Amino acid sequence: KRLIDALASRGERIVAVDKAPQLPESIKHLVQHAETNKDVRDFYTMQRIFQRHRFVHTVWNLAAPLSVETAKNPKIAEQVTINGMRNVLWAMYEARVKKILFTDSIGSFGATAPREECTARWLTEHPLQDPGSDYGRQKRGVRRLLKEFWCSGGDPRWAVLPGVLHSESTWGHGTTEYALEALLAAANCLSGKGSEPFRCPIETDVRLPMIYVDDLTRGLLALQDAPESALKEPEHGYAIPGVSFTAEELFKEIRFHVPDFQHQLEIDQNMNTFAKLWPNTLSPAEPLRDLGYAPSVGFRELIFKVLIAHRDRLAT
Repeated sequence: KRLIDALASRGERIVAVDKAPQLPESIKHLVQHAETNKDVRDFYTMQRIFQRHRFVHTVWNLAAPLSVETAKNPKIAEQVTINGMRNVLWAMYEARVKKILFTDSIGSFGATAPREECTARWLTEHPLQDPGSDYGRQKRGVRRLLKEFWCSGGDPRWAVLPGVLHSESTWGHGTTEYALEALLAAANCLSGKGSEPFRCPIETDVRLPMIYVDDLTRGLLALQDAPESALKEPEHGYAIPGVSFTAEELFKEIRFHVPDFQHQLEIDQNMNTFAKLWPNTLSPAEPLRDLGYAPSVGFRELIFKVLIAHRDRLAT
């Protein structure tokens, strides 16, 4: 939603493609053309969309299940993530559309990856490393397809995303989403609508990189807008950094605003395994140098923004 909003606000003509029968009300008015009930796994569907909308010059492919969703149904996730990307790229090639952007993930890093200041470059330099999950392996498969597309004259760009924190009321089932769940539980406690301890699914000393959605949107648009000649990183991949924190640090900050907030451990094995595989921090150097991007929302401000947004929504 935020990406569509940002693109629309600067006058972009948007074609939104979704598998749902209709677009959410919040974005209907932002797009010029809605292609609903569309399955990225069907090449001919993708082909017809490009044939209908000849003005398209840039594609954002965001069709990919999150980490826990992938772990629960890896075959379906592979069809959507890898086969879906293959279909999009073939349709783009036929339509002579060059630029595509893809959101990779910290889930691409495995046990042998660095823990601190990880870069997208590391993934390109270690293409055979085991990310330790179907989720990461599928992201790796997409990067291979994008590299092939680049070799055929395309302009693919991809961003390694940390966990995304936002003030929306719904989200998917991933690993870093534990922080969103904790903040919602805290807002319920603050509003008098819940007093049960938050059940934390990962070990509280595991540090993970996160980002506020407004910073993420700026970083993604900077990647889209950068001249191809300015992109110095291999395969045009960039990590988009924000802040990093542990669950314990998050809970301490929450209690600054909500003293009655409590938590207890209830480990989810998939989520905990992913969290311990993934890096602690992402490198800020490359996106600052090539994209002019640096995060502007710090840890305390991020927590406050999300918590207050939930509180205000619950009060209405």
